Amino acid sequence: MDRPSGSWPGDATERELSGAARFEAGCALTTESKSPRVPKVLIVGGGMAGLCAAVSALEMGAAVTMIEKGEKLGGSMRLSNGLVWTFKDTSALRSEVRGNESLQDMVSESLVRDLDWLAKLGVECGPFRPFQWYGRGRTVAPDQVIAAMTRQIEALGGRIRTGVALHRLRPVCDRGYAAELRVSETAEEVFEADAVILATGGFQGNPALLARWITPNTDFIYLRANPWSTGDGLSVAMDLGAALTSGMGECYGHAMAAPPARFGPKQFSEMTQRYGNYALALNLSGRRFADESAGTGEETLNAEVARQEEATAIYIIDSDIAQISQEFVLAPPHVSVSRAEAAGASVIRADSLEALAHALKAWGVPPQEVLNTLRTFNEALTAGTADQLVPPRRRNQHPIAKPPFMAVKVRAGITFTCGGLATDVDMRVLRRTGTISTLPMVLADAADVSYCALPNLYAAGCDVGGLSNRGYMGGLACALVTGRKAGAQAAASAGGH
Repeated sequence: MDRPSGSWPGDATERELSGAARFEAGCALTTESKSPRVPKVLIVGGGMAGLCAAVSALEMGAAVTMIEKGEKLGGSMRLSNGLVWTFKDTSALRSEVRGNESLQDMVSESLVRDLDWLAKLGVECGPFRPFQWYGRGRTVAPDQVIAAMTRQIEALGGRIRTGVALHRLRPVCDRGYAAELRVSETAEEVFEADAVILATGGFQGNPALLARWITPNTDFIYLRANPWSTGDGLSVAMDLGAALTSGMGECYGHAMAAPPARFGPKQFSEMTQRYGNYALALNLSGRRFADESAGTGEETLNAEVARQEEATAIYIIDSDIAQISQEFVLAPPHVSVSRAEAAGASVIRADSLEALAHALKAWGVPPQEVLNTLRTFNEALTAGTADQLVPPRRRNQHPIAKPPFMAVKVRAGITFTCGGLATDVDMRVLRRTGTISTLPMVLADAADVSYCALPNLYAAGCDVGGLSNRGYMGGLACALVTGRKAGAQAAASAGGH
């Protein structure tokens, strides 16, 4: 049985070669020189996970080349608010987020240490602060993270190439890889590496893969992320026989104001309607389709919106809900609604539920169905029987009762996919044919437990599946911890340590 030790290699403190010399020495897979062999690591993807993996591998003495498909580094971290958080204890994590418990524990237990590591690299990290009732983290400025990590990579002799995409991986020399890279519209080149780390950010930008696993409504869903994460890491690893996780149909994101609202990537946060877990959510047939309050926030509802007709829903709130101040949410609901309205979103305001239902006819929603749904919902919440609704309402039991009322048309937005490559806690990509089922509830005798990794192939960030299935434990935290771990392990393994 090929089982990892799970150990964490220590940071390198002494080096016989400078960064530049290490890179030059590692340009060939084999060498006749008596000099210490420098492992050559290719990192695919220049987002948070890729940047952390690059620095970590360089600290371990590897020669590192990082390629980024887009022209800018940072991936979807550029569009984030910079809060690097996760759950502060495993009890809340277990109750709120499904997934691979070993990977989840690694992220939760490593975050404090890895944020300290980030700060030592020159990244300005704010003080620890709570997030909701279950998490904690520190805030960073995404642009400053990118700049600081880029400086560190270059100072250690790493090479960064933007506008370069991975097309295919071919195993060579038993443990290394020949990476076929697209370097322009008409040119390709082959790059040989001892180890490869896949950090391409998930497959949310790939309509075919979304339709296969997430939702058929790919013509309607917003891509609430960078435009370059199209499943490149997943695709090349699958071609090599990689195992996949459960949760391939799960995604993280938030609903945003539906067309005719007009906005760009810099307005993603302003257009996000995060109060959905307090609202009553209807589909275009005028019916509830989910427990709006389920999960760690509005992101669970958003995943259900993605599966509704046109990936569209209507969030209905009253004046009490409009004023709710959610801790760590950037704006109360009424501000989010006003911002959406200013961008041209479809918003209806009414002084009675009857008037609201009638007005929704203009959006093609049957008024009587809306009114029936509203009355049934309010009666159940008032009577204390919200758990008997279909679907039930288990939290945030606020009736839609106090005028004025507001209805906002929203569309699902996807930030990253949750399912992906199966890895062990050393971030090695597992081989499907040598690994037992990756189902979370698999029951097997100890003698039947077997995990087999593809040689020197690693994954980090959103290319790793099973971290957040049906819930959310912090994307930047997962990228930081898995990226650092993958970089160190890849360098150590490729160097024969």
